[in-house]
Amino acid sequence: MMIISFISQKGGVGRSTLARAAAVESVRSGASTHLGDLDSKQQTSAKWAERRDNAGIFPVVETGVYRRHDVVMKAANSYECLIIDTRPYADTSSLDIARQSSLVVIATGTSVDDLEPSLLLGYELMHKGIPHNRLLYVVGKAPSLAEGRAAIETINSWNFICISNFLTFKAGYSITLDAGHAITETPWKTLNRRARNIVHDILARARQSGN
Repeated sequence: MMIISFISQKGGVGRSTLARAAAVESVRSGASTHLGDLDSKQQTSAKWAERRDNAGIFPVVETGVYRRHDVVMKAANSYECLIIDTRPYADTSSLDIARQSSLVVIATGTSVDDLEPSLLLGYELMHKGIPHNRLLYVVGKAPSLAEGRAAIETINSWNFICISNFLTFKAGYSITLDAGHAITETPWKTLNRRARNIVHDILARARQSGN
């Protein structure tokens, strides 16, 4: 059993985008996978899954909306991989989820407004007992290559683990998500390659943490 939680301290930094892609690639790998959407108000992942189903896109990503984190955690007993898309703004439920996760992915943008709360969140999780090696940062929506690299350097300077690849801000990703596809399923090879490198790294680290 592998549980990957996607957490952020702000909305709009790519948390749900990464969770959906991880779910798709996990299914493609052959693992029975469930995507739990804890944002019962916006239901970003659940609505995306509905668009995906309506368009007949494969593989099918089994998705559910949950108001309570303890309920979604029970789903872990029925699947090989549970992907949890948490609510924006980490709360006590995020901490409980993090404690039970094989890997906690913290999504962040490149600006100081995004990075600072994300890094402080990492410190808070560590202070609450989450092992350092189970926290993984991913930089998304970088306006430029230079800003993406700078964000990674900042995260590393705080002694956190960060994936060396990052997502650039591209309209192709948004168009793809709107159509019910994941960011690893765009019509553009370059965008797919960058996204898959990130998502496959996440899944590999989660498997390693779960062993």
